[in-house]
Amino acid sequence: MIDRTSTLEDVCFAVAGALQAADLHAVLTGGSAAAVYAPASYGSDDADFVLTGEIDGEELKRALLAIGFRQAVGGMFAHPKTQYTVEFPKGPLAVGADYVRESATLRRGRIHLRILTPTDCVRDRLAHFYFWNDYTALSAAVGVARSKHGKKVDIDDLRRWTRRESRASGQNYAAKFAEFNQRVAE
Repeated sequence: MIDRTSTLEDVCFAVAGALQAADLHAVLTGGSAAAVYAPASYGSDDADFVLTGEIDGEELKRALLAIGFRQAVGGMFAHPKTQYTVEFPKGPLAVGADYVRESATLRRGRIHLRILTPTDCVRDRLAHFYFWNDYTALSAAVGVARSKHGKKVDIDDLRRWTRRESRASGQNYAAKFAEFNQRVAE
């Protein structure tokens, strides 16, 4: 049940439950994933789910209507009792040049919320920092790395990914990665 006191995490679980009931599959991504992992460090006003598999748009609309979301302008879904919107960016799910092949699952009762792994969530936020100098994304990456989920963040994988992204873009992101590491250690 979504109401005016619902948090972004509550909304994400409600959407996950509605999708689960309709046998639709999606992964929570972007800033909304960071906000779920580290709510004290980062906030988001929308939940971004990337759908997996063949999805009928009408089936998606029916699933979300069952919990009170209606499609609004621009394809996003809005609910009259919450400020949080839900969006379904086009896949495939990727971070930088890498396709995301696995996700994590958070559970609340019988509802399973598929979400980027903590490592992929940090990579996603670092990509925004690397490519667009987005310091709010850097703060989100640091927040996730410092959160209770931070022990699942693979720093060596982040380092290798940073090198691959540097080569692919012709940029050197080593200094930005060092800034991330320094902030995590502070």
